[in-house]
Amino acid sequence: MVRGRWKWYLTRQRLRASRFWALPVTLLGAGLFLSWLFPLIDREVTLYGKEVGESFFAHLDSGSMATLLSAVAGGMITLTGLVFTAITLAMQFGASQLSVRVVPILQQDGVMRWAMGTFMATFVYTLMISVRLAVSQANYRPVISMFFAMLLAVVCAVLFFVLVTRVTRVLNSGQLLHYLAAEGRRAVDRTHPEHGPAAPVAPAPQAHPQPDTDPVVIRLGTPPGRGQTLIACDDRGLERLARRTGTRIQLVPVTGDFVAQEAPLFLVHPGAKPWRRRNLTRHLLFSTTLSSGSDPAGALRAFVDIALKALSPAVNDPGRAVQCLDHIEDLLVMIAPRLAAGQPSAAPGAFHRRTRSWADYVCIATDEIRHFGHASMQVQRRLRALYATVAGACAPEQVPPLRSRLTTMDAEAGTQWPQDLDGRLARLPDSQGLGTESGDTRNGLHGGV
Repeated sequence: MVRGRWKWYLTRQRLRASRFWALPVTLLGAGLFLSWLFPLIDREVTLYGKEVGESFFAHLDSGSMATLLSAVAGGMITLTGLVFTAITLAMQFGASQLSVRVVPILQQDGVMRWAMGTFMATFVYTLMISVRLAVSQANYRPVISMFFAMLLAVVCAVLFFVLVTRVTRVLNSGQLLHYLAAEGRRAVDRTHPEHGPAAPVAPAPQAHPQPDTDPVVIRLGTPPGRGQTLIACDDRGLERLARRTGTRIQLVPVTGDFVAQEAPLFLVHPGAKPWRRRNLTRHLLFSTTLSSGSDPAGALRAFVDIALKALSPAVNDPGRAVQCLDHIEDLLVMIAPRLAAGQPSAAPGAFHRRTRSWADYVCIATDEIRHFGHASMQVQRRLRALYATVAGACAPEQVPPLRSRLTTMDAEAGTQWPQDLDGRLARLPDSQGLGTESGDTRNGLHGGV
């Protein structure tokens, strides 16, 4: 029980979106504190070690120190403006050229938050030191404060290069897709563990109500401050709660659903012991959108959105859509062995919720790309190779959703490609889309489905 609660706590901490301003404001407060602490240390050093300070820093006077600190402060405010411009540019590019689902990734990026906070903290620190120096110029030599400001300037320079690298990664669609794929694999490991068979469900208490008992409808009510999209659910916690109170609980929305204010959230058949609404809702996690790291469907949806944007007439980049299909294939191959098609979720328990089937994942991952990419031979060939490769990793009962889509593509190929050559080329699977004229024949991909 303790392990289950700790796992849910870690899941909430990982998936919960951090506020963008929290870290920069914390660093700004640290800069203000250090601007008070180091002058205090400098005054003590000046008071008890004046001869030592003058012998080691004979050419440093208060005026030159103030000039140097002012230069650092000016440079930091310029870098801060540059960081803001870079973040705005990356978000604009991600939303317009890739997908709106990329924007939360940028908001949660630690490098951008650290860069913004460090640059502003350095600016405020050097500015406050300069003000203190101007007020007490006669008896104040901020040697330690100045050297710490130089150290902060070096740190800011390193952070600037790291920030440029991170923004370049965002603007590079290949690297961004690689990042989304890594998030998606972690989501698959979390939601469908490879060596994690379903835990046996304990027998339900005898105090369960009769099946004809009308359930109590628990609605969302006041929207959560972090959003209304359900991104995670503590199944084990709700199962324990239902067994402990003798109730039967059903979660109405599925992961990824947007829950309106008055939409049903739970259906609860009351049991022998009282229960509270808060005990139910604390096992749910909401956000503004289903991210790639929250659920495998979120990762697949992100790839599909980017592929659809690439296939739009305004962009017309089927090569990027093929890159998305590469990662979609990787995720489907990873999901297939862990999710038996049509398999019931262990034994009927006191808690129940809808989950996605194998056919749902195939639909989410490929159907929209299949529709919008019907005029691209490159996309059609890559899709056929995807279906064939995934079929090789599937159980026999999981193949029909793939076969039905290939049958539909065969029927559409004659209409879309009436010429014999084009029709023949469009029907050949190719792992590169248009890698060779004869398609990809390795591992028997032509007849794999």
